[in-house]
Amino acid sequence: MLNTITLVWVYDREMSSSEWSLDVARELWGLNHSIRGDTITVDDEGYLAISIGGSSVRIKDVMEKYGFDVAYIRVLPLIGKAMRLVYETFTELARIHGFKGGLQPVFPMKVNPIDIVIDAIWRYGEKYGWGFNTGSIGELELLSKYAGKGPRILVYDGVLSDNVARILEGFREKGWRVVVDVESEHDLDILSKHPELEVGLRIKPLFKPGGKWAHSAGLEGKFGLTVNTLVKLREEYKWIEERARLLHVHAGSQIYKWSDVEAFINEVYNIYVQLTANGFSRLELVDPGGGLAYPYLDTRSGSIESPDYTVVDYFNHMLRVFSRLDKHPVLVYEGGRYIVAAHRIVVAKVVDVRPYSAEQLSSTGTSVVEDVLRGVRTIRDLKAVLKEYRRLIHRGSQGQQYTLEERELAEDLVSKIREEVVLKLSELLRAEPSSVDEVINDPFLYKLATSPSKRYILNLSIFADIPDSVLVNQYFQVAPVQRLNEKPDVVAVLGDLTCDSMGEIGEYVSHVRMHVKADDWFTRMDLRLVMAPYKRLKLGGVPLHLPVKGENYYVAILDTGAYQDPLTMKHNLIYGAPEIIMDEVDGEPKIEVVERNGKYL
Repeated sequence: MLNTITLVWVYDREMSSSEWSLDVARELWGLNHSIRGDTITVDDEGYLAISIGGSSVRIKDVMEKYGFDVAYIRVLPLIGKAMRLVYETFTELARIHGFKGGLQPVFPMKVNPIDIVIDAIWRYGEKYGWGFNTGSIGELELLSKYAGKGPRILVYDGVLSDNVARILEGFREKGWRVVVDVESEHDLDILSKHPELEVGLRIKPLFKPGGKWAHSAGLEGKFGLTVNTLVKLREEYKWIEERARLLHVHAGSQIYKWSDVEAFINEVYNIYVQLTANGFSRLELVDPGGGLAYPYLDTRSGSIESPDYTVVDYFNHMLRVFSRLDKHPVLVYEGGRYIVAAHRIVVAKVVDVRPYSAEQLSSTGTSVVEDVLRGVRTIRDLKAVLKEYRRLIHRGSQGQQYTLEERELAEDLVSKIREEVVLKLSELLRAEPSSVDEVINDPFLYKLATSPSKRYILNLSIFADIPDSVLVNQYFQVAPVQRLNEKPDVVAVLGDLTCDSMGEIGEYVSHVRMHVKADDWFTRMDLRLVMAPYKRLKLGGVPLHLPVKGENYYVAILDTGAYQDPLTMKHNLIYGAPEIIMDEVDGEPKIEVVERNGKYL
């Protein structure tokens, strides 16, 4: 039997004529996307490019032009595109449903309060009257430079103080509409001294949606009043009925199941109906919070990274429900993640490629494994062989003694399983593609087939540049910036420059929604399974190419524009990547470079 290296080379030659296409590449690397899909594109030569104002700029060219090994690329028109998508979707559905209440969008500044983002929200949101939602004095101070530029709406959440109330009154005096959410008796005490400020009622829902932030909703959640508490406070603060204009109910962030969103909207509607019928008749604004999920992977699979609904579903149900009323309220849109996530890309150069495992290949006993695998004809045969091998290893780990032959088999399994068994697995699946479900449904085979073979070291810091990857295991889509017209060579874990073991990206979701021949399901060099048509696969690493000698090979981490900027850390004192800011001025792309003082490599 040919050795592993020769087999891989033969396979590569045989598959060189397979029908790999850019359409397959876009699916594999998650580039078919409802928000960024026609802005972050793949050109005809397989380069990841950014299209602005009718022009296309290759990310690789920009990185090499400025000599950057790491950079944040900000595509500001993507913020405007997301805002337009939200507003136009609402407007069209409101027309269909005969809804007369209107839309009041606000941007929650906690999502990304840096100057350039707030300025983009202000500029792109001018035509829609896009307001702001704040919750700290620092956010108010940042926003104050816009106070005299024209009136917007400002919704303030959080614990109020006399100092904050005075700042809010300053906005009101300049023509802004200011609404302060009430969450406690403390807030009412402060507001009683500032009668010009309008009041929002932040109410806790009974329903608790799923997701990473589910703990922030429900009766035990951090935000809001229970209805029971509100009824009691109304007895002491009788003016609250007169001044209450807004109902705000918090659902949590990134609600990815449509059934949860639907149930939550229904509860918000019920709360509004009950409050307006019981003394709070002047409520005119309804804010269902920021639960609309951003599609980090836009395949509608109903998973944590890919919601099973769209902004169309979101507004369609909300408008259907609230249009039942005789008097329609104004609906507040507060989904900040949806607006800014796509605009920021982290791009980093691969500075080193290492084996993922420390295992050393040995020829000792190799023929034993090869002889056994030669007789394997089906996935079932392979599972039976692996079961026996695992039994031998398990027996040894329990302190039992191996015979010399058994030890030879066990050692051979450890050193060769990822080469010979994965090779056999790819041969079987290419011969009988319909057996892929047997692999997917077998945890051991599935792990082998999708495991990484390489570790790529990137010139970045996960903690500094995409901290949510560590903090909440947030999924971010990753794609190479070049050679997308080629099949990936390997599955690789991405490691950063830090000395922390958590500084890695080792999870990748492949969900290819098109027919692809079985020959193209596998990487070229390590023969990992990276796709199966219409199947959602969770890989142990990212499908990438092996850099050739002298090549600057870059990787892009997409959709990092929400929360990552304000959460960036100084872990290992690696922070402050340079920024490449892309905008559109008079229909033409404009590129500005902002150097930072961060030290990477």
